[in-house]
Amino acid sequence: MKKYFLIIFIVLILISCKKTNSHIDVVNLKKEKLSEFNVKIDTLTQTKNGDLTKVVLFRNNFYCMFETSRKNTTKQFIKMIVFNQKGKFIEDAFVPEEIQNMSHYDLIVENDSLYVKENQFEKENFVLGEYIADLNKIKTRNFPIFKDETYSIYSDYKGEWGGTIFFENNKTKEVFETYSSCPIVVNKIKKDYYVTNNGMFSSNILKISDPTKLHKSKLNFNENVGSKYDEGVDEILNIDDISITTSFVNEYKLYHLYSDKKNVFIGVIENGKMKPQFKFAFNFYPHFNQKLDNEKQLLTFYIPSNKENGILIIDKKNIYFHVLK
Repeated sequence: MKKYFLIIFIVLILISCKKTNSHIDVVNLKKEKLSEFNVKIDTLTQTKNGDLTKVVLFRNNFYCMFETSRKNTTKQFIKMIVFNQKGKFIEDAFVPEEIQNMSHYDLIVENDSLYVKENQFEKENFVLGEYIADLNKIKTRNFPIFKDETYSIYSDYKGEWGGTIFFENNKTKEVFETYSSCPIVVNKIKKDYYVTNNGMFSSNILKISDPTKLHKSKLNFNENVGSKYDEGVDEILNIDDISITTSFVNEYKLYHLYSDKKNVFIGVIENGKMKPQFKFAFNFYPHFNQKLDNEKQLLTFYIPSNKENGILIIDKKNIYFHVLK
């Protein structure tokens, strides 16, 4: 009799262990499925040239702006350094005094040319020489932040006075506008356009399914305030206390890189709320710089814990941190 009880007891233990192991496997499987983003960190060895503030990928090389403090002034000294994607130094470019005096500027790549564009108030443009690494002043022009077969999309940011997004039809040249507080990036999924705005204290995402439903307008960048029109726009998110640095598409789904006061996440919007999908293991301050034709995005980042900065590349579900040493 005791023998039978012993057999039953052993069988129950085995069943219990099997159930426990099965439960653990399910948990691990769920973790693997939730961890759909691959994060890789490496270093690019560079001579310290100050704080990295801007970067674009141009002619397969990184063109970076570094800023260092000047003596007896609050202005920064700006230097452009070029190195390849493995960190090897290529050249540096002469940065004229006009750019040195710019408080706000962007690096823009278009039609095999690199431009430095002042992005607020009295705007000036400079283009990098094709054979000589000098930045030369050119006639002021505006650049689309997104372009497809139908529309060229322009942003006009007026600081605390708001901003405007313009949709210009590439064939008819008709223009439509809507209010957009601080446009960072535009993404397209099927026929819908998504505009990501990052303000000082809040962020929002606009969905525009039919640009012809927006207010008919003219391509005018001389207004002192942002657009006052919002018809034809679906605001799918308006949130305080977080900062959305950029949005990107992976498998026809819109993801958002955002941060609160302590952490950085990748999330999606569900029922008008931001739902985190991935949390980074360390805190950093990202800043959007460039969206490439292949949907890759380039950002700069700064890690406050060790005061390091570098280049961040988002390629769908792959996230690459290149720390500058």
